[in-house]
Amino acid sequence: MDDPNDPLISIKDALKDEKRIKYHNDYLINLQASITEDGCNVQGYFVWSLLDNWEWQSGFTSRFGLYFIDYKDNLKRYPKHSVEWFKNFLKST
Repeated sequence: MDDPNDPLISIKDALKDEKRIKYHNDYLINLQASITEDGCNVQGYFVWSLLDNWEWQSGFTSRFGLYFIDYKDNLKRYPKHSVEWFKNFLKST
């Protein structure tokens, strides 16, 4: 799940990542079903990626991270809405 690195989008708007939240929520619902209904032995779940990063194929043009990295302000990090969602999700498990 990535968002384009659009310089015209404000940081405030870039932090609104409802599509990412929906993606992880839907994925985890199905993962739970595979564990309970099918007996799958799941050992972990990893989000790609914790931070926006540089990709070999596309450089800085895609933003995958739970944290927005401001490349113009000394790599300052801002938590996206999905960070709060994951905190709440982990508290409930």
